[in-house]
Amino acid sequence: MSVTTFENVMYEAGYARRRPGWKPHLSPEQEKERYKWAKVHNPDLHNEYDNKGFQFRHIVFTDETPAQIGEERSMQRTWCKEDERWDEGVKHDRNRKDCALQFYSLFRYNYKGPCHVYHEETQQEKEEAEVVLKEENADTQARDNKLQHHARLALSQLSESDVNKRYRTRKRQYVPSKMDYKRGDRARGGVDGYQHQEGALKKVAPWINSLKKRGIKCILLQDGALAHKSRIAHDYLTIQHVERLWWPGHSPEVNATEHAWPWIRQQ
Repeated sequence: MSVTTFENVMYEAGYARRRPGWKPHLSPEQEKERYKWAKVHNPDLHNEYDNKGFQFRHIVFTDETPAQIGEERSMQRTWCKEDERWDEGVKHDRNRKDCALQFYSLFRYNYKGPCHVYHEETQQEKEEAEVVLKEENADTQARDNKLQHHARLALSQLSESDVNKRYRTRKRQYVPSKMDYKRGDRARGGVDGYQHQEGALKKVAPWINSLKKRGIKCILLQDGALAHKSRIAHDYLTIQHVERLWWPGHSPEVNATEHAWPWIRQQ
């Protein structure tokens, strides 16, 4: 039987090559969150298509995708009917994510931003990262203690009676588990907050700030990946004065880049 004949028989029986369903349906809480987000960021203000509401032309859309050479990428298809996408027998193991390069890119209306390719870290790079974070944590602790001392001294000179009761001036115990920057858990590969900062964000922030200097408003949109939500990435963007847009969970259609990947992969 030829491939064409086989496909025709399968199509006539109601089967098609579909992507297996891996993620569960949205919960009621997630649906409410998405609805709230849609109302706040509605591009129409008074009438439909008036474009007087939220301006998505200001959004800097970002996304990443794995890239493998000579192998089938992680998104795989399987023969099944529409109502069988979620069956356990239909799902099959995808390629390991840590055996692929991770490609990160971004764009804004009328402007193409920089891109970055995440490679597998070497042992030397891991050791250097630990040294950098250790020095940064020590510097942060010393700076916080110094600022706290100056605040207490200033309040003492003002004869403040509750100097020891104020949260910002009373002596606090340094808790490394809460205050230190740490590398993420990458036992199965992937990118953590430190890699995201050192790789992508140190290209993204200067590009956005260069547009802002020209009077072009930019609001960064990233999905809810752990690396994007990490404290080290959040603090870096705050220091760089990069405005961000809140991301509603499980909402890939919000990101314009998601609609471009299928076309890009065919090129």
